[in-house]
Amino acid sequence: MAGPRRVAVLGGTFDPIHAGHLAILEQVRRSVDADEAWLLPTGTPPHRAPASASVADRLAMVEAAAAGHERVRVVDLEARRQGRSYTWDTLDELERAFPGVQFWLVLGADAAREVGQWHRSAELLARARFVLVNRTGVPPLGEAEARRLGFDPERTRLVDVESPPVSATQIRRRVAAGQPVEGMVAPAVARLIAERRLYQHGDQR
Repeated sequence: MAGPRRVAVLGGTFDPIHAGHLAILEQVRRSVDADEAWLLPTGTPPHRAPASASVADRLAMVEAAAAGHERVRVVDLEARRQGRSYTWDTLDELERAFPGVQFWLVLGADAAREVGQWHRSAELLARARFVLVNRTGVPPLGEAEARRLGFDPERTRLVDVESPPVSATQIRRRVAAGQPVEGMVAPAVARLIAERRLYQHGDQR
């Protein structure tokens, strides 16, 4: 069986992964006609505070959430990397490991607006393909703003998605308060949160 020709890649801390992540990923995969969509949990994020849950726990939750989704794969190269995880290094590793695959990096509009602060941002913008996602609750990003930020129109897609109004911060706070999170995360993720007693002490970030 031939491998994927085109892959949508969504990275993040996934602390925890929730229904919004999977809704966005599926809509983005269809928008760029990708063969697969890959989830890349980050080990040590370079542009935000450390995650509340450990790398092992977050990876387990992402794998549980992806189970049963035929075209979704979990890739742990960032989770295994020592030190901070930079998108430039990740793209290097992906292209070496999977020659011939066309990767599309998925960014929310909020992350896209901060791309100038990223490691080797100018080189990344000149090299990579991007899907910029406008989702519920974030001011939409248009073509003119994307160009001003440095995204090449030839290698950039803007996609409006419908996603549940849920955030990882909200989930962590609900767990700490003893409130249910059914419908906000996959049932298997909810079980892991309960079994491993994750987020019991609130949002630690």
